[in-house]
Amino acid sequence: MSGRIKAGQGTLIGNAGEYYVVAELLKRGIIAALAPRNAPAFDILATNRGKTTRIRVKTKTEHYDIWQWAVKKDGSIFRDITNRDDFTVLVNLTMDHREMTFYVMPTSRLNKWLVRDFKEWLATPGKRGQPHSSSNPKRSLSYKRHKTALEQYQNNWDILWK
Repeated sequence: MSGRIKAGQGTLIGNAGEYYVVAELLKRGIIAALAPRNAPAFDILATNRGKTTRIRVKTKTEHYDIWQWAVKKDGSIFRDITNRDDFTVLVNLTMDHREMTFYVMPTSRLNKWLVRDFKEWLATPGKRGQPHSSSNPKRSLSYKRHKTALEQYQNNWDILWK
């Protein structure tokens, strides 16, 4: 999958991640459906035992370390973020589906990590000692950096219904 995003396949990678998340939910007996394309605040709606949950999906391929977002015009990373029933599934998309990994976590927690990491990045000089720009619209989550913290969320599908 090396170089697929730069080859213009980012949409396909993102779509694959969303479909895999829906499949994981369905195989667990949870009613799940993709939201209409470009829905502003979530990618999937899922319902289980009378509870409905909004799920956002972010996918990276196995050859890359980071999941990446672009901030909105107002500077936020996520639209309509809530502390209840709002989750993000980080997908590590691999060519062998048996090796895929899903990290199911509250969006509010992920947002805190991304904001903190960006502040730390701003405070760190660039490769040539120059300051980083606060107008940079990219926010990234490094798998390597957060590997230990992410472990508690790996395949943690039950968190959606607690």
